[in-house]
Amino acid sequence: MKKLLFLMFIFGSLVGFILPNTALAKAPTLTSNTLIGRLVLQSASDNKLWYVNPDNKERWYLHSDDDLKLLIEKVGVKPTIKEFNQLARNTKSKTPANLIKKYGGHIIISPKNPEAAFFLNKANGIAYGIGNFNHFYNKLGKVIGTPAPDDILRALPMNKEQETYDPTFYGIAYAKLDGLSILSANANSQRVLPLASLTKLMTALVFISHNTDWDKEITITQEEIDYPCTLQLCGTTSEINLKVGDRIKIKDLWVGMLSASSNQSAVILADNSGLTREEFISEMNSKTKELGLKKTKFVEMSGLSADNISTAEEFAKIAQAAFADLRIADATSNASYVFDVVQADGSLRQINVLNRNYSLMAMGPRASKSGYLVEAQRNAAVEKNGQIIVALHCYSLSQRNSIISNLMSTGPIALAN
Repeated sequence: MKKLLFLMFIFGSLVGFILPNTALAKAPTLTSNTLIGRLVLQSASDNKLWYVNPDNKERWYLHSDDDLKLLIEKVGVKPTIKEFNQLARNTKSKTPANLIKKYGGHIIISPKNPEAAFFLNKANGIAYGIGNFNHFYNKLGKVIGTPAPDDILRALPMNKEQETYDPTFYGIAYAKLDGLSILSANANSQRVLPLASLTKLMTALVFISHNTDWDKEITITQEEIDYPCTLQLCGTTSEINLKVGDRIKIKDLWVGMLSASSNQSAVILADNSGLTREEFISEMNSKTKELGLKKTKFVEMSGLSADNISTAEEFAKIAQAAFADLRIADATSNASYVFDVVQADGSLRQINVLNRNYSLMAMGPRASKSGYLVEAQRNAAVEKNGQIIVALHCYSLSQRNSIISNLMSTGPIALAN
């Protein structure tokens, strides 16, 4: 027995001596500096893709072809033809060490063809072609991207070139508007954030400037029913019971959009405004300029895209303009609404529209609208006693309601950021 224990001790010592690093090695600590010059996957947020510029350590949120185009335009570097020809395109060749040191982690623009761009991975010295966003994300980002939590990403500044929100943001934003004056606001009141279904207030403003035939009857198409599925997972959005072939009046869709927050209703109304969808969205953005807003942008009319963005202070002005119209204010305060549609076979079907903003309506506002997306969290805009209150990016209904309730009190207040 003693001999066996002695042999085991000797064997264990030899293993520890021969393989000291593999036996005791620890995973390297991930820091913000680790991410510089790399593609990064935001692990806590569906692996959103980022790039960290090695020149100024700023991060870029990449989620579209437009993002890639802007990135290449703003941070791309162009080596000499001789240097470019020495960059490896695969494992069969090798980029010289001096060029990896000089260009590693950079976005490279071909000196031969300005339309061709590459990412030089400093880990292996390979220059990967960027191509379109889907190819870049799936064939490159998912393969060599470094997973990182939000707090590590937040330690790096976000660039000022992109007109978008910061998906790593953690906090709430609020503002209280009385007439032309902001009475209360927190430190995040001018931070750009996703609007979710608050978007529908701007959709309503644009629609009423083009359509007054409330009794017009339109027929629902399959493409309009499927619209939410093009932006979010099917079955996870707030809808009323619409079906393909239904004949429905504009006034009923109007209440469906503003009371139940039906995304299908929003796109159907836009489709029947006399404008194309592109023209409708263009007018949404034109109206932001009319209101003097600089940080608000819309890309679609329902709020299902997180790229519909604004700030608490700016959206308070949109809500003020929207709620000033009784047709909008009354529709948002409708607790329930019942109407009939003519089905494809000619028979009637009753649809019940429910406003689920119970906790907001219990506060007695004249008008209110709420919204939710994962990226936006819980948003709300309300009007009471002539004052507009907007709360964005709240993490629970109770938090949102507490902020709004406190802001309804007289005078400026201080709340946590």
